[in-house]
Amino acid sequence: MQAPAIISDATLAFIEREVAIDVASCGLDLLPSTARGYGCQVAADRSRITLFLKRSEAGQLLHDVLVHDRIAAVFCLPATESALQIKGRAVSLSLADVAGLAVVAQHARQFVAGVLPLGHERTFAEAYMQIAPADTVALSFSPEVVFEQTPGPGAGRPLQDQVTA
Repeated sequence: MQAPAIISDATLAFIEREVAIDVASCGLDLLPSTARGYGCQVAADRSRITLFLKRSEAGQLLHDVLVHDRIAAVFCLPATESALQIKGRAVSLSLADVAGLAVVAQHARQFVAGVLPLGHERTFAEAYMQIAPADTVALSFSPEVVFEQTPGPGAGRPLQDQVTA
């Protein structure tokens, strides 16, 4: 029997917004590795999340998540600093397909539109989100727990029950 999906409607709507995405893991030595995400796609049944990363920036992270099978992703809305963290396992890696590249392009447009009112120049925002299709990889995982990460007294509080193995 498959575990119930933990991605609520509100979580789905938030992580598919104009959020900054930071992806993290660690090696077997517990040293952290991080990379920037360039978009997010959630499976229809919400059992898998796919993050799109720049392979040329994410070498250590990609190695660590595939060896250690642990991943954490933080989704932060620049306008408010509201943030969620999703942790998971069952990580897999592939090249981004055409549908994934469309997600990356849409996310870049949303992110740029979201940071312009904050005073960032369009050229900066577009450069920040630039990623070559040939350098784009899709990192998928099964979410296990979602945390509130907005700075303040609720930071670190789980939003849903953890998936138990």
